[in-house]
Formats: sequence, C-alpha cells, structure tokens
Amino acid sequence: MENNADVIIIGAGLAGLTAARVLKEAGKSVLIIEASDAVGGRVRTDEVNGFLLDRGFQVLLTAYPETKRFLDYEALQLCSFDPGALLLSEGGVSKIGDPLRQPTALISTLFSSAGTFADKMRMLRLKIKLSRKSIEEIFSEKEIATIDYLKKEGFSETILSNFFKPFMAGIFLEYQLSTSSRMFEFVFKMFSEGDAAIPAKGMGMIPFQLASGLSANEIIFNHKVEQILGNTVTTVSGTTYQANYILIATNQISLPAPYQQVVTKYRSVTNMYFTASQKPYTSPLIALNTLNGKLVNNIAVMNQISPGYSTNGDALISLSLIGNHAEANETELQERVRAELKRWYPEADKWKHLKTYHINYALPDDDEVSNEPKNKTIRLIAQCFICGDHLMNGSINAAMRSGRLAAESIIKTIKLKDDWQRFF
Repeated sequence: MENNADVIIIGAGLAGLTAARVLKEAGKSVLIIEASDAVGGRVRTDEVNGFLLDRGFQVLLTAYPETKRFLDYEALQLCSFDPGALLLSEGGVSKIGDPLRQPTALISTLFSSAGTFADKMRMLRLKIKLSRKSIEEIFSEKEIATIDYLKKEGFSETILSNFFKPFMAGIFLEYQLSTSSRMFEFVFKMFSEGDAAIPAKGMGMIPFQLASGLSANEIIFNHKVEQILGNTVTTVSGTTYQANYILIATNQISLPAPYQQVVTKYRSVTNMYFTASQKPYTSPLIALNTLNGKLVNNIAVMNQISPGYSTNGDALISLSLIGNHAEANETELQERVRAELKRWYPEADKWKHLKTYHINYALPDDDEVSNEPKNKTIRLIAQCFICGDHLMNGSINAAMRSGRLAAESIIKTIKLKDDWQRFF
C-alpha cells in the first residue's frame, strides 16, 4: 500500500489545522481525517434562522502569542468586548471596568459595589505585576488553586463573589476555582494586554482561516478513525490510510485505539440561545450573575458586539450554564432560565428560545497546567505523535501551540532520518 501522505492528521480542530499549516509550509504532504462534517472541533459556528450561533460562548484573546503568530486579525474583522463586566446582583446591575484601558470606566468602577476600594487597588497592583511577568515565568510558578491564589493576594470575599468567581467560572467552567493559579495568571495577563474579541462572522471563522490553505484532497470529512496500527489508520467503516507519520489531534476522550484514555475529569457547559425584539442591555460587555445557587453564570448579547450575528437585527442572547444540563427537561430548563433573569430583565419571559448546546467535553481539567509539553508527551511511538490543549492547558492558544510543537517535532524527526540515511 502506498502512502497517502507524509503525515496523516486525525482531527480538524485548531491543533490539527495548525499542525497541518506548519507541516505544509515545511514542504510535507498532509491528509486530515475528520470525524465530523466540517473543520473546527470545539470551535464551530452554526447558522440558524438568520443567526450565527457559536457552539459554546467563546472569545479570542488577541494577546495570545500563537493566534498572533498564525491568524490574520484584520481578515477576521474582529469585534471586541469592552474590558470589564456588568454585575447582576440582589441590588440590581452595576458595572466594573478597567480604567487603565478605558478611562471613562473610572467613576463607575470606583463606585461599584463589586468590591472595596482596597480590592480595586489590589486589582491594579495585580495587573501591573503580571505585565512584568513573562509567560514562561508564569508557567514555572508553583501551582495552587486559583481561589487560594486570590485570597493570598488579599482580595475580599465581596469581590471574590461579585466578580472573580462568576468571571473566572465563565472561563474555567467550574465554580470552585480549583483551576491552577498558573492558568489564572496567564488568562488575566492576556485579558489585560489585549482584547476579548469575536470574528464578525462567528468564532468558526478561526478554523476556516487556518484551513484556507488546504485543498479538497487534503481533508476527508465524516470519517472517524477507530484504530492506529504502526503507520496505518483504520476508520470505523473499515477504510485504511497510510503515512510515514501519524498525528493524533482529537480531544482526549476521542483518542483512537490503542491510545484511548479513561478520562474522568473535564469541564462541561450548556450554552443556550434566545432571541428578542429588544436587547436586554446595550453595553458591549459580558453580564455576570453574582447570586448564590444561580443557574445562568454569564450573558452576552452577541449582535451588540458583532451585528453580523443577527441578520434581522433582533437581539441574540447567549447564556452559559456551567456543567452539562442535558438530562434536564428542555422546556423546564428554559422556563427556569427566564424566571431567573426576569429579576434584572423583566422582558426575559418573552424571549424566544432558539437553540441549546449541551457540550459534554468543553475543556480539559486545568487543575495542573503547563505551556511546554515534554517531547515524550508529544511522541507516543516512533511513527505516532499527539497534540491538543489537554497536553498543556485549556485554551485556543494551547491548542494551536501544541499543534505547532508537534508539527515541528515531526519535521525534526524527518530531517534526522533523512540526514542519517544520507550519511550511511
């Protein structure tokens, strides 16, 4: 059997697509085999009734090193959230911003009930501290839980409950803030040094851009790889493909045999979309629910950030519920959400449900993270390599970085082999 390519890549998510780009730039032939019907993995956008729906509320942090390296931000037509958040509390709605990046937010931030004046000074001190730390320094620090890190920094229970817990829960997809302090420092630094943005036509434009250099014969859709044996992969349908090297770029719960893992810890989320004739609010901010025992953690009016998310101008409201609520009765879940949000948005009972995504595997467990996987982690056997954010940390940056590092490792391996053969 002749080789189908120099490298077969299993999975067309951000890691696999980044690896393919690096390999192709090095002159290597690739064949991507993807189980679903399109590129993107966990970063996909659907068009439903004239609305663009990202599969899970996600943002691109423009300060990410790997996205700056590989993506054309101008072509993506990035639309940014304002720094800060709206805080939904028992007393109503307040705003906390970043006066360093948005001076007009100074007054509202100083008078916000989110935390004490000392908390706000500690926030400023933390931003300055992290601006002086390199990413390498952050990922070499001793790991503790984020909640313990924030308490160690002196933040009060008030600002922990009103800001940090709901804000970071929306990112980490867990309420306890057990996520590594390295991850907190990295994410907080990225938020401070760049924008939280979405492409004008949806997050799915990111993988589309990464895949733009692939030809039709370099990617196969709707084929799930079931097994790897040596340098041959076999799909569920029994079709086999062969290459000099195999790169696994699936998530950690979808690895083919014989590399399957029993994964018990990962993060889930339920993402609900509603439409309304009027926007619940018009600030380009994320709204955070600060109440105890809440169902909805955060809210975003997507077409307030990018009008292209709604072709008819009706509000597109994205809600994130931490955890997987797939077993709940769908109608009851919608009613509970509306009832909860009526406290701040009385028109919520008139919102029309559009679609719900129950995302079982949204992020890997990030209680322990790194930014530099060891070579033995990337290379499973002589012909088989692996990449994915689960090897490092749950982020777009890590997914793309792992794909790049795995591709570079394969290129180095090929070069060493060629040099060896020439020598002898």
